[in-house]
Amino acid sequence: MNKLNRILIIHTDGNTFNNPSLKCIIDLLLGNGFKIDLRYPESHAPMPYTENVRFLQYSKLIGRFKHIVFNRLYSKFLMSLLVFVENFLYYRKYDLIIGVDRQGLLEANILNKLKKTPYIFISFEIMFASETSVKYKSLEINASKNISMWVVQDEVRAEKLKYENGLKNCNKSILPLASAGLGNINDLRLRDQLSVPKNKKVAIMIGSVGVWSMASDIIKSIPDWPEDWVLILHERYGRTRKKLENELNELAAYINKKIFISECATEHVDDMSTILSGVDAGIAFYRPDYAGSYTGNNIEFLGLASGKISTYLRYGVPVIANEVGLYAELIRKHKLGKIVSTPEDISNILLDFKNVNYTFNAKKYFSQCLDFNIYSENLLTKIRSIINKQDAIDFSMRKKND
Repeated sequence: MNKLNRILIIHTDGNTFNNPSLKCIIDLLLGNGFKIDLRYPESHAPMPYTENVRFLQYSKLIGRFKHIVFNRLYSKFLMSLLVFVENFLYYRKYDLIIGVDRQGLLEANILNKLKKTPYIFISFEIMFASETSVKYKSLEINASKNISMWVVQDEVRAEKLKYENGLKNCNKSILPLASAGLGNINDLRLRDQLSVPKNKKVAIMIGSVGVWSMASDIIKSIPDWPEDWVLILHERYGRTRKKLENELNELAAYINKKIFISECATEHVDDMSTILSGVDAGIAFYRPDYAGSYTGNNIEFLGLASGKISTYLRYGVPVIANEVGLYAELIRKHKLGKIVSTPEDISNILLDFKNVNYTFNAKKYFSQCLDFNIYSENLLTKIRSIINKQDAIDFSMRKKND
């Protein structure tokens, strides 16, 4: 490892600290002597101050311009020009570049040509050629040729990404979307802050509340729920009412009776103890709507790319989910909760929903299969190996030139 010990992370979702894997990777790198430059767009997500992280935020206007260049025009010249300017204005010399998802990959590839710095690709979203275009995917395929390592959540998604991006198994690394270590139960509980009666059982829905997460359908099933069950809605950026305004207006009579609304944003995704303490079930539904490249096959082949499910399991919260592929199989096999066909079926499940061993099973499965700590040492070893290999090449080149 050279003396710089600095890594650039390019994450164009702008919610780095709301992503369990990225939060853990940052903690791992910081704990092993690295400093981090984080390039990201302005967004609703909290980005708390973190020592030894240099925050390189760009505005929404620049973000929209970059989106047009990278995702609509596909102009190699304009992409290269943008990254060249950013390199001149903001970037330093790095040991490694981490490109997250498509745009992060493309920018990392351009920087690799400019700076001769190795880069790895972390995929949370898979773009399929059948839902985009040959030209759209050709940029990714070209940028994937020189990566030193690619990271994906499970073997199901790995096979899809390998095919779509022309990747090789030899530099693949599996990392489920999950935090590090089991979560702790907290005496300070969101349910109490929302004045949920103590005699009520609580189901919660956390994270995104888009069409693909079926939030609207789940909320509309509330009137049929058993009297002793209530639902807490917790949109991760604290925009629950804004995002679900129409649905909540229709069910106004149930607000603070059977529906309780959390308006607090999740600052650190690895500390959900207050939110999930005293919760009896976590709801996680997924439905591909094929309205765009992010919510089609990317959702259908979800694999272990569900942060909300892994978070429920981390705190021992039983999961109520629909048929979400790999996770549905695992929930059945390891008795982690219940699987239903539709949101309308939730009420029937709740009538006779007993925890049994769900909490024990959830924590056991998380500890044995999902916990970031299982994968961290191997990931760090690979990162160090990539850096050391590049250092050896640089040393050889300097010696040759001398």
